[in-house]
Amino acid sequence: MQIKLFRLLAILVVMIFPLSCAASNQERTCQYNPDSGKPNPLGMRSFITVKEKEGNTIFTYEQFPSPVGKGEEVTITTKRELTFYGKNIDTARVVLLQNKNYYSELVGYEDAEGFAPVNEVLTCN
Repeated sequence: MQIKLFRLLAILVVMIFPLSCAASNQERTCQYNPDSGKPNPLGMRSFITVKEKEGNTIFTYEQFPSPVGKGEEVTITTKRELTFYGKNIDTARVVLLQNKNYYSELVGYEDAEGFAPVNEVLTCN
């Protein structure tokens, strides 16, 4: 009886341990959802994605390719990242809300409203 109970317990540990490890390493992502019906404050050609990975939070600002010059097919894209080390996604969003300088560095220009309008339309999974 004790051997069966021990085996059952060992099987449960083997099954549950990998699941708990996987759950703690999952990435969490927040981004604009066009299906929300809310307009993107960055316009139609730019967006911000927020990812929490390994205890850090990374904000990525991207612009879709834009034509450069005339006569030739040349485009340019913009991608900037701001990383908060050791901060979860919720804490990092608050820090970015409170510090307009961080947001300005992320997007590459000063914005009087800061991160607040973008934060309001982010959907997280």
